[in-house]
Amino acid sequence: MPKIPAPPEVVSSIRENIIMEAAALINEVGYSDFSMRRLGSRLGIAAKTIYNYFTDKDELYLMIVTRGFEILFSRFHDAYASADAPFARLRAMARAYIDYGIENPHLYTIMFSMGTPKYADYVGTRHEKLAESQNLTALRSAELAERVLREIAHENPGTDPEDANYRLMYVWSTLHGIVSLSLSRVTLEVGDFKRGIDRMIDDTLECYRTKGDRPHRSAR
Repeated sequence: MPKIPAPPEVVSSIRENIIMEAAALINEVGYSDFSMRRLGSRLGIAAKTIYNYFTDKDELYLMIVTRGFEILFSRFHDAYASADAPFARLRAMARAYIDYGIENPHLYTIMFSMGTPKYADYVGTRHEKLAESQNLTALRSAELAERVLREIAHENPGTDPEDANYRLMYVWSTLHGIVSLSLSRVTLEVGDFKRGIDRMIDDTLECYRTKGDRPHRSAR
């Protein structure tokens, strides 16, 4: 009697579990030492079972990164929609980025901190189309962040909207530093790092406030 295929929702759940466990394993052993055999041992299944859901290690890795950027974009989109003023949107997105990194350390480390393969490494290979799709998913988050910076520039005379890409890189590098230090826990010996995160965000973004965003000071 032929085996009855699992319902789509069951297959989706299994794939999601494999993706998340694979991300955790890559963080533990590194990408070069990651293998389907090791992942199978972690999951308590035969490595060949994983091949029922992913063709090989590279496809699984690309799906990990794609999933990570899908979650990040969803958070960015919600943050953007949570406010009408451009600066408030930028502030919400900055906090969303940090929260995402702290709450999803395995995904974040693979996406931004490890020397894992990038899109260019797959050009000319069987996985080029999948890598291109992953790259486009990643760029959606960057494009939304750059859009907010352009909105802010349009409200600030003398600020060049075409400078938004540089400003994105500047803010991103600072936020990445905050997430990386938080995840490393190296700051435990210095003080309560997490208590200062909101202030760090405000200090980083202060120069992007428009006149209407600045708090009113009471007359003395």
